[in-house]
Amino acid sequence: MDRKRVSSAIAAFIVLGVVFFLALFRIQILQYNFYKQKAEVQQRRFIRIATDRGDIVSSDGAVLATSLSTYSIYTNTGEFKWIKRKLDRPPAEKLPGMVVIEEKKRVYPNAHLASQVVGFTGADNEGLAGIEQAYDEYLRSKEGWIKTYADPIGFEFLQAKSKKLDTEEDGMNIVLTINQKIQYAVERELSAAIKKFSAISGTAVMMDLKDGGILALASKPDFDPNNYSKFDPKTWNSRACLVYEPGSTFKLITAASGLDQGTITIDSKLQALNQIVVGGKTIGNSHQINWPGKEISISYALEQSINTAMAQISMKLGKEKFYNHIKAFGFGEKTGFGLDGESSGILRHYNNWYTPDIAMLSFGQSIAVTPMQLLAAVGSFGKEGLVLKPHLVKRIESRDGSYVKSYSAEYYGRSVSKKTAEEMLGLMENIVLKGSGRHAKIKGYHVGGKTGTAQKVAVGSGAYMKGNYIASFIGIAPLKKPRLVCLVIIDDPKGSIWGESTAAPVFQRVVDESLRYLNVPPDGL
Repeated sequence: MDRKRVSSAIAAFIVLGVVFFLALFRIQILQYNFYKQKAEVQQRRFIRIATDRGDIVSSDGAVLATSLSTYSIYTNTGEFKWIKRKLDRPPAEKLPGMVVIEEKKRVYPNAHLASQVVGFTGADNEGLAGIEQAYDEYLRSKEGWIKTYADPIGFEFLQAKSKKLDTEEDGMNIVLTINQKIQYAVERELSAAIKKFSAISGTAVMMDLKDGGILALASKPDFDPNNYSKFDPKTWNSRACLVYEPGSTFKLITAASGLDQGTITIDSKLQALNQIVVGGKTIGNSHQINWPGKEISISYALEQSINTAMAQISMKLGKEKFYNHIKAFGFGEKTGFGLDGESSGILRHYNNWYTPDIAMLSFGQSIAVTPMQLLAAVGSFGKEGLVLKPHLVKRIESRDGSYVKSYSAEYYGRSVSKKTAEEMLGLMENIVLKGSGRHAKIKGYHVGGKTGTAQKVAVGSGAYMKGNYIASFIGIAPLKKPRLVCLVIIDDPKGSIWGESTAAPVFQRVVDESLRYLNVPPDGL
């Protein structure tokens, strides 16, 4: 019996040995690659690091955003943890378990200047606002990673051969249409006006009528993108993307629509009315009018910014024709000028208008537009009726010059005929020479424009706020060969609510300085 037991035990050990050998053979030989990959996955760790990005540069060569080399520290004991990131210098002393790597840090040499245009990036250099966000796919490099290995407990192996920085591809540079010197002048004058009139905020935008390039785009208050987290998030984005009621600046659109449709002519007469009733709503003028007689000209109606006169034009046009003309100017659609978050405005279809809306729209109420929409629309008068598409980016280029994408003049379509556009420039000049735009006069240049003063709308209720206004001015210069169109908006000024005294002087100073900087020859006066 003992021999049988021994034999059985030996046989069992032999069988177990064969099974064990076959199992080892399967694992070590047949499934070697599978288990090797599985072990590597368990041991491997990827750490994302901030890599380089392309520069953002102004049209006159000023660097607005660039990247610098910095040093970041993390621990390799147990769970991965950053200690410090993006230090200007490496640590003087390296403690056990401390790993130092090189990362790129985004910096903005001009701080507040054009900050809402440029935007900023996050900790891993991903675009979070402005051009940094809108053109992130061009600016960013291939993502950078450090690949390390850890033992089963989680401790990282420190051998140099176990760490590898993935290959990076350089991001592309973005050249903006923004001119640093003009941007500075616009921000300086806008800030001064906000301070003078104790306003909540202000916005100004200037477009080159040669090609639609935005030479300056400013909103105040703004922020420093080097320390964006210390500022109110409301200041991170440009107000040029947001809507507001344009008020009397929209009277230019009403007059142009009537002229282009043939409903009125440049010599037409309108009734001199203090009030007009439309759909049960009594519409009056915003100020006392010195009537020259029982009838007034189209030019006088614009010079004195008369609501009741504009209502007569829109009602002569009718809802459908007026709506179609407004659409032809580009209202109700995004301009696509280059920043994310742009509104398309608020323009209801004429079938959804209330009866008084046709009159209210004529002087810029019951409609909400963006500054960019109004800029492009009025700018069309300086382009013989063609609506230029505003744009912020002039060129995208690879660092080695092998790839270049340039942006040139692009048009949405036609707002009015060449004849109507010329007539509108003449009417706009009369506003500056004889009407509410006198503070926009520029020595040596013919200037045309329109003031605006609009009641603010309460957020949520949609009701007009008593005593709160948005003052504005939009204009073109010079008129013989139009080069610049500029819009200035002052939000809730104190002391004066009128665009003539708050916004027009800002227009005058920045456009005067810009024309001379650009060497635009005087055209008279």
